[in-house]
Amino acid sequence: MIIFLYGPDDYRRAERKKFYIAEFKKKYSGLSLDYFDLENPEALERLETFLRSQSLFEKKKLAVLENALEADEKKLVEILKSIAGDPAAIVAISESKKPAGALKFIVNAPKPSVSEEFEHLAGAEWDLFIRKEAKSRLRRQSDDGVAEARGVVLAPAAANFLAEVYAKNSWGLVTELDKLSNLDKKEISRADLEALGLETVPNYWMMVNSAKSQNLKTRLWALEKLFSQKDPPAKIFNILASLWRERIPQMAEYDFMVKSGKLEYEEVLLDTII
Repeated sequence: MIIFLYGPDDYRRAERKKFYIAEFKKKYSGLSLDYFDLENPEALERLETFLRSQSLFEKKKLAVLENALEADEKKLVEILKSIAGDPAAIVAISESKKPAGALKFIVNAPKPSVSEEFEHLAGAEWDLFIRKEAKSRLRRQSDDGVAEARGVVLAPAAANFLAEVYAKNSWGLVTELDKLSNLDKKEISRADLEALGLETVPNYWMMVNSAKSQNLKTRLWALEKLFSQKDPPAKIFNILASLWRERIPQMAEYDFMVKSGKLEYEEVLLDTII
């Protein structure tokens, strides 16, 4: 039996993997559990031995694989196909991408195998996830061993703000909610979030257009935000040059100076903006 979890939403995928492991531990007292990092070439041989060995005291075997897509594909496919329909041998795999080549079969492996995809949430599903996580239990436990509820109540504007700030970043969202659970507030407002330093990531093209503003402060703000995106300065310069038609001759001269080694793109961008 193969449990294959895949997709870019690392947090929800990791939580689902923990759920399966906890459920199998709870259900099978004779469960034999082991972890295998397949970046290590020797791990495949150890995995094969683990799955094929038999014991009177082990009713189920659960192998949790890491870096499965980095393993010897031919050998891993052979091992997985041998246990795909075996309910006594369970392999849990969690990857950010769909496998290619011969490993693609695990996406549609025969029952009892399971395949679940974890794309980034958006829209109403993302909003619901935020509110559910705000009220849910923390992963950590209190001193007496009892799991604590976050109990974070978000004002509608605050929930919308978090949805925008942490779009496609569920790990960042739950980390922020853990912090908010320590605030002594009945309801978290957007003003509370802004006071903590949260801000949305401006639209890229809006920033580029703002760099052409007649207002110097706006131009400097836009340049700072563009640099913070960690794009190569050459890319920023070329995009700006292609859009700022009235400055094409000046931008062409700057480009020549950079390519002749007299200036750097960072210097050119700052000089253009100022």
